[in-house]
Amino acid sequence: MARIWIVEDDPQIGLLIELTVKKAGHEARRLVDGVELERALQKDAPELLLLDLMLREKDGFTLLREWKQRQRTKDVPVIIISARGAERDKVRGLELGAEDYVTKPFGVRELQARIQTALRRLPTEGERLESGPLSILPKSRETFLDGRRVELTAREYELLLYLARRAGSTVTRGELLREVWGYATEEDPSRTVDAHVKTLRLKLGDTAAEPRLIRTVRGAGYRLIAGEEA
Repeated sequence: MARIWIVEDDPQIGLLIELTVKKAGHEARRLVDGVELERALQKDAPELLLLDLMLREKDGFTLLREWKQRQRTKDVPVIIISARGAERDKVRGLELGAEDYVTKPFGVRELQARIQTALRRLPTEGERLESGPLSILPKSRETFLDGRRVELTAREYELLLYLARRAGSTVTRGELLREVWGYATEEDPSRTVDAHVKTLRLKLGDTAAEPRLIRTVRGAGYRLIAGEEA
């Protein structure tokens, strides 16, 4: 059971989200704005924050920025739940550090799946993943290649972490869409996974033709090359 806080000023939507969280077996705490959030943080902190954007006083983007700048909460994942469905809003939220972005109206099962996906990504204390020249520290969300830190976007990092936890095994594109992106479908007509793998390879100095880290498994997906394979 995880501690999940909800910042939502619409009482009906807030209650729906609260019931959805509790039905999934988690502890839920509902707050209406940034003032209540700050007051709650004086005594405790959640393991996951569900955040609306259109709030009084400080909007959700401002709260998210402050959340990621605060040492105590910067590693606590945030899922934005908003009626603002424009691409620019989604991009802005993800760039500010949100784990995911759910558009209202949402399906209960979809929201529960997104929450479970976010919680699965929480690192355990002292966890360290190594494969050949690659080293990942989930607690600090840092990635190193040959001892040099590599700067990754949040999605690139999650993609690499998922592959690293299954190093040596083939992971399908559908599985990546479901587990990393939180999609209900395994269809990928826009080639989202392939596009992210391409940019990830560029940052890792890897190539599809001569893979050092990520190997394409034709007709299936991708495999992070285990240390003994390198």
